[in-house]
Amino acid sequence: MTYVVQTDLEDRISSDVVRQILDDNADGAADVNPMTRVIADAEGYVEGFLTPVYDLTALRALGTGAPSELKRLVLDVAECYLARRHPEYIRAEWIKKLEVTRQELLDIRKGVTRLNIATAPEPAANVGGVVRSGCADDTDVREPVFRDPDSFGVF
Repeated sequence: MTYVVQTDLEDRISSDVVRQILDDNADGAADVNPMTRVIADAEGYVEGFLTPVYDLTALRALGTGAPSELKRLVLDVAECYLARRHPEYIRAEWIKKLEVTRQELLDIRKGVTRLNIATAPEPAANVGGVVRSGCADDTDVREPVFRDPDSFGVF
């Protein structure tokens, strides 16, 4: 299931612009296949950044009920793809806009920002941490290993 649908995209950039960009057979309506492809590509781009942090199965289950931040990011990417497809209809520097969106996605991936999902897909605050017990019963003491004279070694 997708996070955004055609009406979301039309609300973002207008139905006229969507029709002009995606009406490949000139019948006066946006074609289904290019619309599906643009949305799928945009969602795939966003999910590529979210994969290490979020459970995509749980996110996809939310469908169009996904958090507004996720929908906004997908729409940002879709708008860039549409501007790249027909720059004469969307006069914007899509490369810069895509780079800004990419940085926002990297911030989510690094844990700087979050999607603010109150349910299961939101990762724990300690994602990526390592917990060690420091058990006193562990008598297996490991000696430091140096691989070469300039190495700090593995401890």
